[in-house]
Amino acid sequence: MVARTADVSPKLIFRDISIEAMAIDAAVREYIHDNQDRFLKDIARLVAQPSISAKNEGVEECALLVKKMIEEIGGRTKMLKLEGAPTLVYGEVDSSSNKTILFYNHYDVQPVEPLELWKSPPFQPEVRDGRMYGRGVSDDKGQLVARLKLIESYVRVRGEPPCNITFCFEGEEEVGSGHLDRYVETYPDLFRADALIWEYGKIDEKGRPVLSLGVKGMIYLELVVRSLNQDAHSMYAAALPNPVWRLVHLLHLIKDENELILIPGWYDKVLPLAPDELRVLEEEPSEAEQLLSTYGATEFAGKISLAEAKRSLASLPTANIAGIWAGYTGPGSKTVLPAEVHCKMDFRLVPEQDPEELFARFKQFLKERGYSDVQVTAGTMEPAARTSYNSPWANAAVKAAEEVFKMKPVIEISSPGTGPLYVFTRRYGADAIDLGFSPHDDAIHAPNENIRLDYLEKGMLWMGQTIENYVGKRGHADSTGDRASSGTA
Repeated sequence: MVARTADVSPKLIFRDISIEAMAIDAAVREYIHDNQDRFLKDIARLVAQPSISAKNEGVEECALLVKKMIEEIGGRTKMLKLEGAPTLVYGEVDSSSNKTILFYNHYDVQPVEPLELWKSPPFQPEVRDGRMYGRGVSDDKGQLVARLKLIESYVRVRGEPPCNITFCFEGEEEVGSGHLDRYVETYPDLFRADALIWEYGKIDEKGRPVLSLGVKGMIYLELVVRSLNQDAHSMYAAALPNPVWRLVHLLHLIKDENELILIPGWYDKVLPLAPDELRVLEEEPSEAEQLLSTYGATEFAGKISLAEAKRSLASLPTANIAGIWAGYTGPGSKTVLPAEVHCKMDFRLVPEQDPEELFARFKQFLKERGYSDVQVTAGTMEPAARTSYNSPWANAAVKAAEEVFKMKPVIEISSPGTGPLYVFTRRYGADAIDLGFSPHDDAIHAPNENIRLDYLEKGMLWMGQTIENYVGKRGHADSTGDRASSGTA
């Protein structure tokens, strides 16, 4: 299945890593180094199991494989199940420390279409040109396996990790994590932790590690406008109402040409970045610098500057049209007046904005503007979450990045993307960070998704060093021998 993995020599690929003066034991580092090829085979093993949550394809089979992989590293597992939800795989590995770190990942993946654009089958992982290709290899089965193998390295060498470790691996992140909050509410003690390492992490185009400190929230909606009970001939457009035009007029009322959302009260709880956060944002590189060239755009939305684009990605809400469909869109012509039109929208939110409150404002906006006939269905409803760059957890990661990569990490005040981070940060008050090893051009959610093999070891060392820095020397500095933080038996 990974015929060329054996051709990859970790000893050659990772020879540039300096391991002096690191908190991680030399024996643990050596174990990580010597087992890279086996770790890659385990990544391929998980990627080879389909787990498309949007189609419910292979999801439960993948959950069983994840359970087995946790147990293979010496962890205990629980298969948590709520009616109508994919299995949440919970795992734990104890130590003599009183601190607990939770790893959150998801084992579900995006659909593979368009299949014809894949250079190799999406569920037959293949290594070529220093990369492994396959659906979910970056988002985020590779990250999941790397975290398991980091803990395996500690268990095999030292007998225990630096602190208590818990794993929360869900199977519906790619469709909005609709049951995660209920899982955590139902089993609150299982997920109690001092800090979290979130699902994903990346290396930028210049090889710099990226430390992300939060995510935006989201409201995902579908709008349906119906004007007729069936499609009509377009010759009747002089007399019959066209729902597409009605939708176009509505969309024009939602956002202006300067990207300003016009729904009353939408910005009431949007707080400006603090002066020190602005300074960090201005000093740090940003993915905004590559967006125009990557996607072939000639200017930023609303003709804003690069500096404004950096601030918008980190700290401003958005209103995006994700898709519109109506009438005839096939080859040739068909003179038709559509009976209905559908539109999907996503609104990204920032800290303090409440999705339920804003959804109510949106519906009131439709009523006041005379669009109460528009059918609105809400999908994902997630608040934003963000950790301070001055927190001990973030500082531990920054220091670790400098120790492993010999350079400062890029600090991302907040990812412009969304995830259910709030489920943990709001309930437990725990800080959370994103760090890992995915390349900036990993093609997540697209054909030919991939990871770079030469980033895996450094990503694992960065995670291990971060934990060591946070919990103290060998993880036992404050040890009481109890697992007070996790609340687990």
